[in-house]
Amino acid sequence: KTSPQQASCKDVKGPNSFHAVMPPLSPGVLQYIGSRSFNTMTPVQAAAIPLFLTNKDVAVQAVTGSGKTLAFLIPIVEMILRRTNLLHKRQIGGLVLSPTRELARQTYEVASGLCRYSSLSDPLLLVGGTSVTEDLTSFRRKGSDIVIGTPGRIEDILTRYDVIDVAELECLILDEADVLLDMGFDVSLTTITHKLPKMRRTGLFSATGTAGGSGGAGSRGIKELVARAGLRNPVWVNVAIAASQQQSKDSKQLPSEQDAEEKLALKKAQEQATPSSLTNYYLVCPLDEKLSRLVSFLKTHKKDKVIVFFLTCASVEFFGVALQQVLPAQYVELLHGKLVQKRREKGMERFRECTGKDGKGGALFCTDVASRGLDVTDVNWVIQFDAPTDPASFVHRVGRSARAGRVGSSLLFLTEKEESYVDLLQGRKVPLLPLPTSEVCAPPARQDENRSKHSEKTDPDENDSTGNERVIESGAGPQYVVPDILPKVRKLVMGDRDILEKGTKAFTSYIRAYKEHHCAFIFRFASLDLGLLATSFSLLRLPKMPELRDKNYSHSFKTAGPEVSIYAIAYKDKVREKARQKRLATELAAGGKNAKQIKAEQRQAERIQRQKDRVKAERAKGRNPHKKRGRQAQMFDEWDELAKEERLYKKFRRGKITKEQYKQLMKGDATTSGSAKSQDDEWDSDSD
Repeated sequence: KTSPQQASCKDVKGPNSFHAVMPPLSPGVLQYIGSRSFNTMTPVQAAAIPLFLTNKDVAVQAVTGSGKTLAFLIPIVEMILRRTNLLHKRQIGGLVLSPTRELARQTYEVASGLCRYSSLSDPLLLVGGTSVTEDLTSFRRKGSDIVIGTPGRIEDILTRYDVIDVAELECLILDEADVLLDMGFDVSLTTITHKLPKMRRTGLFSATGTAGGSGGAGSRGIKELVARAGLRNPVWVNVAIAASQQQSKDSKQLPSEQDAEEKLALKKAQEQATPSSLTNYYLVCPLDEKLSRLVSFLKTHKKDKVIVFFLTCASVEFFGVALQQVLPAQYVELLHGKLVQKRREKGMERFRECTGKDGKGGALFCTDVASRGLDVTDVNWVIQFDAPTDPASFVHRVGRSARAGRVGSSLLFLTEKEESYVDLLQGRKVPLLPLPTSEVCAPPARQDENRSKHSEKTDPDENDSTGNERVIESGAGPQYVVPDILPKVRKLVMGDRDILEKGTKAFTSYIRAYKEHHCAFIFRFASLDLGLLATSFSLLRLPKMPELRDKNYSHSFKTAGPEVSIYAIAYKDKVREKARQKRLATELAAGGKNAKQIKAEQRQAERIQRQKDRVKAERAKGRNPHKKRGRQAQMFDEWDELAKEERLYKKFRRGKITKEQYKQLMKGDATTSGSAKSQDDEWDSDSD
């Protein structure tokens, strides 16, 4: 193959120069490095590359964005180039295993450029979501010296197909090794390593968990993986943050006459777990204000490149689809593990093309699938709308910004009862600061040491029936108000069944994920206000869940009024709506278990429509349709109370509740009879 046009690479003298590597790097590799303007090695590259090239196995821990990808791709290419005999078409010389498709594709793109300059065959990418037949057909036709993929797909191909010959494999790389374990790939890794030759070089790379002396659970898992992957007397490499930051900039030393404060600051930087060019902020606000403050932030930073992390795939889908309509001028892309491969690739491609401050910005809504290894240029902000279930993921999330010495910022949303999470992170050497009140989305500064109690709302009528928006205060001053976005989202929910279902699914998945939080002593499920949570997801009524059974959230959640028929909400997609109506008709004709509920919902929808028609007719005649209905409404309320008492008694007779529960619920119903109407949906969800 012909090499690309010659690229200049400055022969920078010094211990961190690529020209100073021993044994020397090949001309093609140096040309590629020159084309990327990489004149000096980062600390992780300076440590790992010579070790690999002198036939050492390595286990490397280095801060995210420190250049780990080239630290293992360059040695792989050099090992293949230095072979005395060429690889046959079906043989491979390097294998890289990545935990996610996005990280594998990113590594593949870097390897493609490196292979072109080094006159090697193009690498092969093997990940889920693509056709195995097409991948193997391409491999049979052209061959590949390096294979990059996810463990599941690699295991499947090595087990079921006799196509890829690994007998001459020079090097195995486990990228983000701790994530490979966390995602349950340990069995796949064992299967793969048993099929590989023992006489090879092996490298483990990660941002956390590979340091030999940590002694934690993650370290023990990595040590088990070291043994399982067949590393022989590995060299453990742990690159300190302050050193990497200083050397990656210009390799200058601090002046010897620096004062004590500079030395103290340097010592502190060496101890922190995030890059020194990254500033971490946090914002404390009620659950039902988080979305409004996020939208306000995105609007004020519309020229920035922003990544927003959510707790679940369903949350990404719901908030992403909703805000794509609320923020029409803002690019909102989605990325999570349940997206089909084509959508994942197109979304990432569009987000990478955003130019940030210099042009049009954009936002990527994602789960932790994007928290490891994903390298997107010039990400200005990382927003954690939900704290990660594993605190170790915090460092990886914020590491999407401030990469390779660039400046970046991150923002973590917390509720008042979750604020002690800040202390936990600071104990893990992650510095956090309150979001400056100059930001429009920031809440007002506290007047004392205690957090404002406005998260403990008891007024369910803050958004009153007149349609007036509640006031969400801004710390930027009284002239700034954060617009309440929830009414707009609720309107979207009532206009499209797809968004309605996405919101309900996001709510239920959030509850289940929250209950599995690793820091349950901080993120206590018992302290989570599910009413405010339902409000934040713009639900019209609470779903049937064990967590909501026999509980009253009328103080923090307003059920949609009787004028809203959830059954009548249709899909905007006419094809889906037609299929839904056909399915309902089939279930109704079959008389199955859902037929009774479908009939009841149909009657309710018809009743609501008749009421709307009557009101419309009354107004057409110039009359007030709501006049003189006070007594009638009171009668309806009394009948509703009797019906609820009857349902409770039936539950007691059937043994679904105990006598004590029956008495307690009856007593509670009697004391809250004035608010009976607002509790209808709660009781209906428990009715037989």
